[in-house]
Amino acid sequence: MSVSTQIERLQADRNTIRTKLIELGLVQTGANLTACAAAIEGVVKRGAVDVEIKEGTSYTIPAGYHNGSGVVKAITDTAGEAEKYKTQAKGPITPTKKQQSITPDEGYYALSAVTVDAIPAEYQDVSSVTATKDDVLVGKIFVDSLGNIITGEMSNNGAAGKTLDVTTISYTIPKGYHSGTGKVNIVLEEKTVVPKKTVQTITPADGKVLSKVTVSAIPDEYITTNDADAVAADILAGKTAYVNGVKVTGEMLNNGAVNEKISNPGSSQLLNGVTFSYAIPKGYHDGNGKVEVVAETARITPVKDPDGNSTVLFPTTTNGVGAFFDKVVVESIPPEYITTDDADAVAANLLKDKTAYVDGVKVTGSMPNNGKVTAAIEGLTAATSSYTIPAGYHNGSGTVSLTGDIEEALAAI
Repeated sequence: MSVSTQIERLQADRNTIRTKLIELGLVQTGANLTACAAAIEGVVKRGAVDVEIKEGTSYTIPAGYHNGSGVVKAITDTAGEAEKYKTQAKGPITPTKKQQSITPDEGYYALSAVTVDAIPAEYQDVSSVTATKDDVLVGKIFVDSLGNIITGEMSNNGAAGKTLDVTTISYTIPKGYHSGTGKVNIVLEEKTVVPKKTVQTITPADGKVLSKVTVSAIPDEYITTNDADAVAADILAGKTAYVNGVKVTGEMLNNGAVNEKISNPGSSQLLNGVTFSYAIPKGYHDGNGKVEVVAETARITPVKDPDGNSTVLFPTTTNGVGAFFDKVVVESIPPEYITTDDADAVAANLLKDKTAYVDGVKVTGSMPNNGKVTAAIEGLTAATSSYTIPAGYHNGSGTVSLTGDIEEALAAI
């Protein structure tokens, strides 16, 4: 059960108890649960009170709880006079909002008992009422927590409404009651516009509010050139184009079809490091020009010279025009030649006195050969609980053993 449910249950029980105590005159309207508990604790249990009183005397009934079986009797010292003090029981009496006086009928000396019915359903405990006159509609009547009759003062606005437009853009809802049928509305308008090169401000007609503005597609003759980045040197001479909204006239040279032949003057110049090339002139080329060379095919088998000399092959020269190799066929490298460029071992990675090639260099190993390593760990004390394996190669047959009393060592941990 949630806390809020528990609180509601306690409040209901408090109201029931308080109503009864108010009826008994033990607490005032609005008493809390603590005050109700104190009032109940102060009630004295009287049980059945039996009292006899003589004519001309009285008896004050003590405050407290009476179980209803006690009797107050009138007696007389004169024989035959008892009938004179006959009592009458009355009820049930229905409680009302006005005070009632209950008296015995004629022929009875006094009342022996009065039974009062429970408060009718139309009479309610109003101690929990929190409404004020501002919470109740004007002209309507309610009862506050003290039982006072109050007339409400909440304004009755009926169906309040307003039509908004571009000049009246808001409406302050008046304080008070609304019937729920009033409306705050706007008169909508739709417009369609065609984009232009100049700024356009779209406004509604008088008394209306724009609900939608449809902008037509930009006409085909209008395009954006904001993402273009060419300059005059990038555009062919005499041609124009737009870049970022600006018309640009080209300045690029038109070279048309350029034809040229590259000659090799001889092998000696090759040995001197001469580079043979043709500088393509700056500007536009129509794709029909050619730069030619005299080409020949050469074939060579790579070898590894013990002295480190390179094999040099020159193209031939005929009629003063030097040829260039259009193709050099290199035979397969003999099987005994391999590349070791992808090896990465160093001396410490190779067994001592063993050799290997790494990246074309012969490397002699320096890794110690420990062979079979045998060791013992005595007990599990801080000083002897481990064994450092020496760096180097181990043949896999060595062992590290634990000696001593294992249980004693474990108990010492």
